[in-house]
Amino acid sequence: MQLFIPRGIIHHSLKDDTFSLFRVFYSNLSEKEYINHFEELFAKYIGKDFCTAFPLARTAIYYALKERNFSPGTEIIMPPISIKGILDVILDLGLKPVFVDINKDTFCFDIKQLEESVSPATKAILITYLFGMVPNIYDLIAFSRKNNLFVIEDFSQCLNGKYKNKKVGGFGDVGVYSSSSLKTLDTYGGGLLVYDRKNLNKKMEEFKMSLKKTSRFNLFKKILINFTRNTATQVLVFDFIVYPLLRALDVIDPGSYLKQTGSRDRKMIKKLPSSWFDCFSSLQARIGLKYLKKVVGSDKERIKNVNQIKIKAPDVNFPKEVEGATNVYWVLIAYFNQAVKVQSFFQSKKVDTATSSLELISLLSDYPYRGNTPNAQKLHDCGLFIPAHAGLSTDQIDKVAEVSNKAALAFE
Repeated sequence: MQLFIPRGIIHHSLKDDTFSLFRVFYSNLSEKEYINHFEELFAKYIGKDFCTAFPLARTAIYYALKERNFSPGTEIIMPPISIKGILDVILDLGLKPVFVDINKDTFCFDIKQLEESVSPATKAILITYLFGMVPNIYDLIAFSRKNNLFVIEDFSQCLNGKYKNKKVGGFGDVGVYSSSSLKTLDTYGGGLLVYDRKNLNKKMEEFKMSLKKTSRFNLFKKILINFTRNTATQVLVFDFIVYPLLRALDVIDPGSYLKQTGSRDRKMIKKLPSSWFDCFSSLQARIGLKYLKKVVGSDKERIKNVNQIKIKAPDVNFPKEVEGATNVYWVLIAYFNQAVKVQSFFQSKKVDTATSSLELISLLSDYPYRGNTPNAQKLHDCGLFIPAHAGLSTDQIDKVAEVSNKAALAFE
């Protein structure tokens, strides 16, 4: 019997998620030795001197910018596709987002667009490596240095990505990794800020000390989300329970099934939630210590799967790679102009696919700032996730490639 191939996986064992659901209520969540050890190892892993663990990537970015003490109205160059929470912290700090369009192949800033967007008020840039793709980071850093910009690298979807054999996250002034659900290193949430400056480390430690005590209930909810997703992506469960449920939900909320994790709230918030300022816990650090050593193996298997699919699906419009870049393909993206019809075609062949749940933040109607970002719009609307995750069998890889190539020929 042919079973559905899920769109993605959780990079935890179901056993660990089950145990963590119970441990969150009785274990000590503030064991500093585990948190410090994880921070030290992660900093070394990226090639930086220091790491400070915050509860979320948006929180880490908040404090990285807060430390700079920029004047109100200072411009921050931002990617047009991201989580809305990052835009929320930019606005909360009184800063002005400037959205710059992306290159359709690298999913990162277009240099010409950058040159046209910088002004005397521009003081920082947030470089984001979407979906595990690596651009020519040398050009982006050279541009940033020429314009005296504070560089934040968001490598949440690109852990172990490299340019010229140096890991992303290690090129800018600071790097941030979101170790949340679905990421290759998943610690039930977390924003890991990496950097080199010793005086910055002192300030970040002060910020960390100001955070609230970890909420066991909030952490439980994060673990429960992981447990649910982990259970849902088990092949038999997905085939007999999850897929029919998703189709039913799509009737209630049309278009939600097309998104990776469903639709998200697009409304502007008036105040940053207090849960964004909880401490990162030692339970999360323990999980991080266990799974950090496993990421490379998972990456290798996924990259091998991607290469096989690309070879066997020559008619698919995959993004082109940059010379010198080592992509990790957190997800494999392919462009299909008729995304809804193509998704239905994939479903008929028992292959699950989706577009990203990240928002096109350059066009959020409730927010005061906009950007003309057509390439980002195309990626947001037409970039489909092609299953290539670790654990797929040879037959499944062949199936994914076959269906992808047929879709390209039939609908493009």
